[in-house]
Amino acid sequence: MKNILVYCILLACIGCKEITYREPQPKGVESLRRIPKNLQGKYLLPEDNRSVRDTLVVQSNTYFASSDPKRGSHLSDSLLLKFYKGFYFISINDRPEWLLRVFEQEKNGDISCYMLATEENVFPELLKNLSKEIKVDSTVLPTETLYQIDPSPKELLDLIRKGYFKKTATLKKIQ
Repeated sequence: MKNILVYCILLACIGCKEITYREPQPKGVESLRRIPKNLQGKYLLPEDNRSVRDTLVVQSNTYFASSDPKRGSHLSDSLLLKFYKGFYFISINDRPEWLLRVFEQEKNGDISCYMLATEENVFPELLKNLSKEIKVDSTVLPTETLYQIDPSPKELLDLIRKGYFKKTATLKKIQ
């Protein structure tokens, strides 16, 4: 995967199906050019059955696992960071769709990670409930069907606050 943080968060959601987006989120909010100082530092990554837990290193425009600093990710036109109403949003271009990860920094510096996904066996229920809140489009590809939404910033926040985005991990800040 092109993105170590996405990989680590996806580990917590193996077997999940995800709602995606046509464009970076939240719409109309300008992307940050640098990662804010309050997010910079080192974080323990979720456990993944290795003998030693890895550390995520976040710098001004990049982040990487300390075990593999050459495979880090940089903010770019295909990896965007936005801040809106207390949440950080990372949009990842995964042509033909955008993936979204939502982060909230806790008072102690830890970061809670969220995504709009669920296990495949209950995905139809998520679609049913979500379609009561917002229009859900589907695109049939040869290997899968994509489900996308196009929320306004207010609708996106409402979906977060109503619990549609599930917590996938907590990254513990190392002092």
